[in-house]
Amino acid sequence: MSLMENISKAVENKVDELNKQVEAEQAEAERKMAAAESEKAKADIQSEVKANIEELQGKIEDVKQRLSDAKEAGEDGLKDIRDSLV
Repeated sequence: MSLMENISKAVENKVDELNKQVEAEQAEAERKMAAAESEKAKADIQSEVKANIEELQGKIEDVKQRLSDAKEAGEDGLKDIRDSLV
């Protein structure tokens, strides 16, 4: 497997991991919303979940950008990118 294939696989794995975290965050939010007794509590939960999901989505975009960078990088750059994803 080439270095680029290794990096692509690492990016794919990281994106999958982050997407699973987003799904888990959404499931936890649904559980908390069902248990919330007031509108304020629900609003607080929504705000917290939104912030967490935005953070995870930012990480997903970062990983995707690293893949884009990897496609343009030389061999040393590819190794640096691979090491940062592991």
